[in-house]
Amino acid sequence: MKKIYFLLTITILFIVGCGEGISGKSTSSSGKAGSMARFALKGDHLYTLNKSEMNIFDVSESGNPQHISKIHTPFNVETLYSYKDYLYMGASDGVHIYDNSEPTQPTYLSQFTHAQSCDPVILKDDIAYVTLNSSRTCFGNISVDINRLEILDMRNPEKPKLIKRIDMWEPKGLAIENNKLFICDGSEGLKVFEINKTIEKSAIDVNLKLITKEKKIDCYDVITDNNALIVSNKTDIQQFNSTSFPMKLLSKIK
Repeated sequence: MKKIYFLLTITILFIVGCGEGISGKSTSSSGKAGSMARFALKGDHLYTLNKSEMNIFDVSESGNPQHISKIHTPFNVETLYSYKDYLYMGASDGVHIYDNSEPTQPTYLSQFTHAQSCDPVILKDDIAYVTLNSSRTCFGNISVDINRLEILDMRNPEKPKLIKRIDMWEPKGLAIENNKLFICDGSEGLKVFEINKTIEKSAIDVNLKLITKEKKIDCYDVITDNNALIVSNKTDIQQFNSTSFPMKLLSKIK
């Protein structure tokens, strides 16, 4: 069963690509993708990004998906992530947030603006983690020389707040499982952090402790699933056991 799930995941990654590598984290009750993905699943609905629009499909019948609506989006939107009743779009100018309480017609809610850069976004416990990198261009827009992780308070999606910025080398895809944050950081390899969150009154703080830096792992995007870590890059897809470090390689597909 594990092997079948792995191969199905690979198929999805090859079919739906983003940027220069293999797509890869939108999560929902229906499935998983990577943080660089331009699609997201939420219940019986599939959301896909085009250059300047989002198409919505009814996938309640797996063999007969139906296109039901589309909405216009900013031209520079790159990635898509589903969390609770919201859709988070990573764009070259920030994170665009859409209210998805009406699954067939998401509506624009707010935006967190950052410097011009390429940025996937993921969320856990109402905290967003956004990587900014200047290693490539975002749909023709040249990124500024910024490489960092931005952590945002999303407890109120109408008013996202910056918690902190952390300098990185060349961050791209990222994923979270339990209290571990995995970040693909260019030639620095795969970095794994322990997440520590504190809340005092209305203020929230997030501190990251570096657990390991696996420099031998060439990493563009990652997916986590029950202590298995799927890593993609330009040449192959690898699956690791992420319960201990250095991580043990379980399988590899060229």
